Amino acid sequence: MALLLTRDDQISQDLIDEHDRFSTSSSRCIQFEIQAALIPDQNKFEYQTAQKLVKTVKGFLRSRSAQEHTVYFHGITNAEVVVIERKLRSAKLMHTVRPTFENSLNAAILWIRPGSAHHQIASTFGYEFSEKMDEIPGHSEYSIGCFGSTIFRIPGVRSKGGDQSFRPRTRRGEAAWPSVMVEVGYPEGMKFLRLDAEWWLLNSQDKTRFVILITMQRDPFALHVECWMMVETGSRRTRHTPNMIPSCVQDFDINAAGHVTSRTGSTKLEIPYDAVFDVRDPVSPPPQTTSFSFDELSGFAVRLFKDLS
Repeated sequence: MALLLTRDDQISQDLIDEHDRFSTSSSRCIQFEIQAALIPDQNKFEYQTAQKLVKTVKGFLRSRSAQEHTVYFHGITNAEVVVIERKLRSAKLMHTVRPTFENSLNAAILWIRPGSAHHQIASTFGYEFSEKMDEIPGHSEYSIGCFGSTIFRIPGVRSKGGDQSFRPRTRRGEAAWPSVMVEVGYPEGMKFLRLDAEWWLLNSQDKTRFVILITMQRDPFALHVECWMMVETGSRRTRHTPNMIPSCVQDFDINAAGHVTSRTGSTKLEIPYDAVFDVRDPVSPPPQTTSFSFDELSGFAVRLFKDLS
């Protein structure tokens, strides 16, 4: 069993074995361990029952703070994972709480986000993304399925909930993983979100191929967007050096006036066709990417700011 890092540990990517961090076959989930180490000790609890867990979550929500909270629970058996999910759903907390379960540690991390802003940002982007499917020849908004607040599982190993996800209609069944995932938070939680991006790309067995992170600042209003994919390292793969790692490939900052800039030099948000869909006609010309221009990103942000002000 992997050792859980404590908050007092110096957490540095340089101090973590790169193979362990970015391995797609390791029994460890370094991303979960780092997130657990970032949670303050007063937010760490020994699990008793699903009902008491829900009561703890509601206690954080009653604080009337707009601040996000991360909470760690230890002592969760495999059988209790489904019970907890059912209790969260019956308490109508799935839009508010985003859980991650790590069975090897008998533990869970719950990210508690008061208010409706996260859900509104994710669902608004989901609508915009679905509309974009109409622009791809041979496709429509019905070519993909859009799912919010859904938990995806590696049975008996680990599972995680996301804010908004998309998958091609060719993937059947409730257990089918998304090809594109959207995660939303506040700027203070960016470190958590980036670890989430790594989690999706590394644990989905190449099913989730594109992750979009969106953070919102309220005063003044601003959005920061990052797009993550698996990219080649340029190094020969060895036991200690993977040849593909998760990386931010595009980023955008949008201020209250709707002005868009990119620190990585991105000129538009582009989602490759093969990141969204599993199959394409080999005879046809290469399909176009799904893209959002600066003007479209600006309009998306300004509409959100008006709705949330």
